[in-house]
Amino acid sequence: MTSFLPGKTWVRDRCDGPLVIAHRGASAHAFDNTMRAFRVAHELGADMWEVDVRLTKDGVPVAFHDEDLRKTCGVDRLLCDVSAEELFEMTALAGRQAPAFSQVARLAAELGAGIYLDAKEGHAASLAIENLVENRIERVIVGANTPEYCAELIAGGCPYPVSILVGPGRDPFAIASACGAELVHPCWEHASDRPDRLLDDTFFRKANSLGLPVVTWHEERADVLAELVQMPILGICSDKPEMVRPYSSGPLHVPEIVCHRGACRIAPENTGASARTAWDGGFDYVEIDVRETADGQLVLHHDETLERTTTGTGPLAGRNLRELQKLDAGNWFDAFFKGIRLPTLSEFVLLAAKGNRKLYVEIKQADAMKTAGEVLGKLSHEQVFFWSFDQSRMMQIRKAYPNARLMVRPEDYETLEDCLSAYDADIVEFNARNANPGDVAAVRAAGRKVMLAYMGDDLNVLSELAQLQPDLLNVNEPFLVRKMFIQSEKDGTSDG
Repeated sequence: MTSFLPGKTWVRDRCDGPLVIAHRGASAHAFDNTMRAFRVAHELGADMWEVDVRLTKDGVPVAFHDEDLRKTCGVDRLLCDVSAEELFEMTALAGRQAPAFSQVARLAAELGAGIYLDAKEGHAASLAIENLVENRIERVIVGANTPEYCAELIAGGCPYPVSILVGPGRDPFAIASACGAELVHPCWEHASDRPDRLLDDTFFRKANSLGLPVVTWHEERADVLAELVQMPILGICSDKPEMVRPYSSGPLHVPEIVCHRGACRIAPENTGASARTAWDGGFDYVEIDVRETADGQLVLHHDETLERTTTGTGPLAGRNLRELQKLDAGNWFDAFFKGIRLPTLSEFVLLAAKGNRKLYVEIKQADAMKTAGEVLGKLSHEQVFFWSFDQSRMMQIRKAYPNARLMVRPEDYETLEDCLSAYDADIVEFNARNANPGDVAAVRAAGRKVMLAYMGDDLNVLSELAQLQPDLLNVNEPFLVRKMFIQSEKDGTSDG
């Protein structure tokens, strides 16, 4: 069997836009440097994971950022003074188990992810590089925090390209030339509100003349990212990898995406966290479920009872808002989200209005007029559409708000004609079982929009639905849909 020999030329050969590098994994959505953070990063479309590596007392390289355990475990001990077994036990008890680096390398190999190795200490990095070579991972960058260590890595024959991390106020090119770095990584996230403006034509001419690809700091500001992705950059780090390469239903001529209960595979459903993740990913609508409390307040919650997604029990309608807001609505999903409360409809609509975002509002058990009034008081008719199993609620909204956008489902009627005439809905939602070209054409001929709903993760089903060219797709897996459309565009066989 031929030995695996990783190369360095890929950093200069790549020309397909900046790589998405998840900073310590998707650290805005999971505890950093954990297996969940890396898995979520992959789901969100990251090409590489930035991983910090340190060494335990017994010589095991682990994915861990801090030199001590105070922040992670509340224990005043240095990482180098605990064994790997102790570290795994303590971090597991804290709800955020640190992995051995070998686990991260195996997962990266399984998922086809690259690694940006942040070498916190020399021997730990050397062992981690051995793991990467053993797992035949080609796309790797080794980051050095000091010129001395950068020179040491290169002199020692590091099989992967080495970058030098440079803080603000220092000349990255002079430092790179002195230590022999093969990439430059300006860590300028705190240099100004618009650090992208420091990367001007002069900067890139210098980088190009020295043959130095550029990787940038971790960035989560939409305006800064929008500029960075247009630059000749090898990679962009981010705690929110979904923001670097967001979905766009416009230029790609693909459907608007409705995220069922938000990005409910990444964050707890019907919360601000799931909504922000969906919107940050470039998706168009967030679907929410509205219920009414015992004291007449409107809140977001899917189930009739509280057990599945909160620390409460029994029917939601039997509790008042004050009682409900004492419940935890995030820890059931993951300890990272512990402490999240049930949002009120008012809070959530305000969140959408501030970002000029769109909502699909399903009225589960609530007063239709109160719900529509709250939503349409802050959002325009174009930003929202409504639906409920109870047709009488839809009729109420249609009568009170003639311009409101309403949805209807053919499965709830004997004929498509009955469906279209029920309350003059603007959007008709089919599912994977009843969608067909004839009915889709009939809906379009009637001047209505077509939405297709599919809550599974079968790419074959999603592809078949996309062939029907819907106006909207209502899904549980929006990031999977994004990957599908990106791939189809690369293949030159876009379904849109």
